[in-house]
Amino acid sequence: MSKLISYYNNGSIALSSAVHLPYTTLILAFLYTNENDPLSLQIGGGMAASTSPPKLTQHTIDAIATLKANDQKVLISFGGGQMTSNAYNGIVGSETKLAQSIAAFVKEYNLDGVDLDFEDTLAFMGKATYNGVNLLVNLTKALRQELPSPQYVITHAPQPPYLQVGSGMDGYVSIMEQVGGQIDWLNVQFYNNPPWSANPPEIISAYDTFSQLKGMSPEKLMIGLPVTSHDAGSGYMPVDEIVTEIIKPIQQSGVLGGMMNWQFSSDTNGDWATTIGDALTQKDAIS
Repeated sequence: MSKLISYYNNGSIALSSAVHLPYTTLILAFLYTNENDPLSLQIGGGMAASTSPPKLTQHTIDAIATLKANDQKVLISFGGGQMTSNAYNGIVGSETKLAQSIAAFVKEYNLDGVDLDFEDTLAFMGKATYNGVNLLVNLTKALRQELPSPQYVITHAPQPPYLQVGSGMDGYVSIMEQVGGQIDWLNVQFYNNPPWSANPPEIISAYDTFSQLKGMSPEKLMIGLPVTSHDAGSGYMPVDEIVTEIIKPIQQSGVLGGMMNWQFSSDTNGDWATTIGDALTQKDAIS
């Protein structure tokens, strides 16, 4: 079955309202650390009752219980734009300790797993003070040790050039080859990334290419798009065009793992989720 995933970052729309929408997974964003104390977790966004130590609001805790009772998964994302290169460098050699802290948070709040949103591109290009591939491989292994499958889910959220062989920043090609079997799926950010942004032929071509990499499959690939033009610098497409120009062509030729959006609160009346969900379930019903 194709997945439908959304990132939840602020509280302008109640997380619990997702129970009325066809999402299969909600991802809370973000847990992060800073370079002054790279192993101490903090949390931001509308679900934070306390930034440090990271605590969720009671509304969020209640929403998690509601969603899980409806067979919807809830993950926490680690990383995002708050993480600096120096913060990541401070994790090197202590991936197990960080994984234990993240796993403790997951278990404390009865979450279904963790998403890694790594955006330090220079660490894939040999231009940082650490090796991004090694860090993510070690962190993924350590997380899986703490959060065994199938009880817990581990996902990553790479940008397209991280999966494009020869791009000069293709760290995820090696990551998936080494630990793809320990990663449940990828939420690929097909926005803020020309030439893929709002370019269906490029997205479809990349989807086919990426799904054939070692450690990959179509079922592991989610196409991530912004809900509105305000949610990304580039890459917005009207929802009807997403269905006709991306979802249907991929469904006709093969398997679509699913769709992801940034971000939940921008879909004010649920039209994006409903339209995309209908397109995904129609194909699932036929197949």
